[in-house]
Amino acid sequence: MHSSSQSPAGWRLTTNDGSLLEEIAAPDHSGRSLLREAADTLGLSARGYHRTLRVARTLADLDGEDCVARIHIAEALSYRGETLRRAQAAA
Repeated sequence: MHSSSQSPAGWRLTTNDGSLLEEIAAPDHSGRSLLREAADTLGLSARGYHRTLRVARTLADLDGEDCVARIHIAEALSYRGETLRRAQAAA
């Protein structure tokens, strides 16, 4: 059984469809840079990377934006909360 969600544009995402997620949630250049930096600095797993993209895509949808921007990535990362604080404290 796969959980799924549907964006306003009509795309259905299953939890196992990373390539589709990468396509429809592709951030702009500055958002991609932030996400890569966060992935390296915080040691995000592939799952953490994709979860962040999924949340960022949802935030962009709520803002009525077609593209995931840096602000959406930053907000999605901020919701990682305790996980981020622990990683930063360990560094």
